Amino acid sequence: MNLPSILFLTHTHFHPDQEEMQQLLASYPQIKVTTLRGATYTKEQLEQAHIIVGFPKPEDLIHATSLRWLHTPSAGVTQYADKALYAREDVLLTNSVGTYGKQIADHVIGMIIAFNHNFLTYHKQMEQKLWKNYFPTHDIWESTLLIVGLGDIGTNLAKRAKAHGMRVVAVKRTATEKPAFVDILGTIDELDTLLGQADYLALCPAYTKETEHLIDAKRLSLLKSSAYLINVGRGALVDEEALIEALETRQLAGAGLDVTQLEPLPPESKLWSLDNVFITPHASGLSPSDPHQVFSLFLTNLERYLNGKQMQNIVDFQRNY
Repeated sequence: MNLPSILFLTHTHFHPDQEEMQQLLASYPQIKVTTLRGATYTKEQLEQAHIIVGFPKPEDLIHATSLRWLHTPSAGVTQYADKALYAREDVLLTNSVGTYGKQIADHVIGMIIAFNHNFLTYHKQMEQKLWKNYFPTHDIWESTLLIVGLGDIGTNLAKRAKAHGMRVVAVKRTATEKPAFVDILGTIDELDTLLGQADYLALCPAYTKETEHLIDAKRLSLLKSSAYLINVGRGALVDEEALIEALETRQLAGAGLDVTQLEPLPPESKLWSLDNVFITPHASGLSPSDPHQVFSLFLTNLERYLNGKQMQNIVDFQRNY
């Protein structure tokens, strides 16, 4: 295969350092690599690129007439999972699933501990210099965590939850053999029958048309009033208005939200002012290792691409993941 022209669009999750660039060029000295910050490319640069790594503007992809492969530094690819965006029918789309699971799982465990041990309440009390303590309603090791989605994030979360002594229940799209670190494994069709068991509900699935508003008013009503919802997937997985109502009426004990329907979350959203909500600004995947893991994944896939081998993380355009 002729060595391709590559366009790197750097981002917080993808910015190869000098050592990584040297590694790439030492392995493939004839490759032409153009590195730009974000989507600052010219039309000519876009037209010449055989491979793009980064986040080009979706509406510009139709002009990328030489493009054979787009790799996104993110796990989610919703904005790129439409064949109509591309100039060529045979374009490959890959994502960075597998590079964020550990840190996002840590983030979820942190939220669980924060809710369980009343950390948010204690932090607010510091403003008043108030010395008052509270018993947790139950111990973490006596709690059930229900995980929706058992991919990279869900698997890492299940392992950490089990290490904390939690009972772990998980659902996924298709039935598979249950791993040792999960107590009960079902399919998404069984979600309604399992929601009532959850002390903590963690949403980790891919966002697709099928998972939009997966958690609606009906499913929120199936949760215990003492349960907490934690969303590190996509904001659209939850009917936000129904969630706000459940939180306001204490039908739900609380929510930890790293993602919201609109991002940034508008200042007028009620979620900002609810005392049983913990909001983080889509930060759960942030880690010093992010850019290096994404580059390593790309380099592995580049070797496979150039040698006609099966690549990792190829996105199914029908499923959007």
